[in-house]
Amino acid sequence: MVTGTNPGYRSATEYAFCEAQADAISKTAAYHRRDYGLAVIWFSARGHTHIRPSIATPFPSKTDRGLGSLNRLPLELWYDVLFRLDIRSLFKLRQTSLRSREWVDSLRQYQMVVAHGLNLFCALLRTRLADSVSLVDFYNTLCTKACALCGEFSGFVSILTWKRCCFRCLQRAPELQMQTLAATRKQLHLTKHEVGQLRFFKTLPGIYSMNEITHKSRIAVICVHQAVSLVKKNAPAPWKPVGSSRSNKLNFMGAVALPYYDKGTGRVEYGLSCAGCQLAIEKDIIGARGEQWAFEARDKVYSRDGFLEHFRWCEQAQRLWRSSSEGGQRPSELPEAARRGGYFNRRE
Repeated sequence: MVTGTNPGYRSATEYAFCEAQADAISKTAAYHRRDYGLAVIWFSARGHTHIRPSIATPFPSKTDRGLGSLNRLPLELWYDVLFRLDIRSLFKLRQTSLRSREWVDSLRQYQMVVAHGLNLFCALLRTRLADSVSLVDFYNTLCTKACALCGEFSGFVSILTWKRCCFRCLQRAPELQMQTLAATRKQLHLTKHEVGQLRFFKTLPGIYSMNEITHKSRIAVICVHQAVSLVKKNAPAPWKPVGSSRSNKLNFMGAVALPYYDKGTGRVEYGLSCAGCQLAIEKDIIGARGEQWAFEARDKVYSRDGFLEHFRWCEQAQRLWRSSSEGGQRPSELPEAARRGGYFNRRE
């Protein structure tokens, strides 16, 4: 709900609308922050054009060849085994025969994962973390709406910690802070044995963070929270916290955008930000004195239902809706950031 008291920001009365208008309101007065998804691990949709069929589509020809002793398993047990396999094993099993490919592809959960989480699927394989995440883990995460740390809408996954998170927590939460393995080992004086107990992965080349920093080399990174917990466990003596000067950039390099899939309705949500809050900042209704809450309101990402609740009290979002002839045309005052889906230029 809108909390600011600035005139022109919070409406004096609650705006009433019917459910039939909900989708049109969301399309008119809200927008998806495309730049957030580009700040983390991201692969071009063009690059997926050639791999998607090999990952998500069974061969057109059928085969009567069996799967050896696995054919003796009851069908329900066989599907349960597939559902619990880690992504790497499932991927390799799918490549063994036409029959195994058909069986894996017949899993609705697998189809949903590759349809809506292909970036994350590919990131797990390329970072070699796919053996630590099962299909059931992946599917359950896809079907989780709330950030594991704050409860807000979560449009991202931290792949090393395997936590659903919102963009704010990805940047700030200590539980998701990343650090290079080399720096952590040096600062915490980790032994070779202790290093062996840490999970890590090598980052992928790409463009990361809201500053669009290009990284070409691959760096081994770990979760600071895990490393500190290890130090506390092995040496209860005073310890020095790991610095965070580089961690923010590394946090982006260890995360992937993932939409929310509603099993009940089949709806897929990528997250919505309020165009009215952006307009309020541009008109100096809020944020003129640099109030932090104003920029947090602009940057907040909502679920569809969460945005509609916010809209009931957001005067500038309501203004955009009215000026659109209730969804019939683009609002004349629609901010450029809302038109562009954020601030980044398109990359393809």
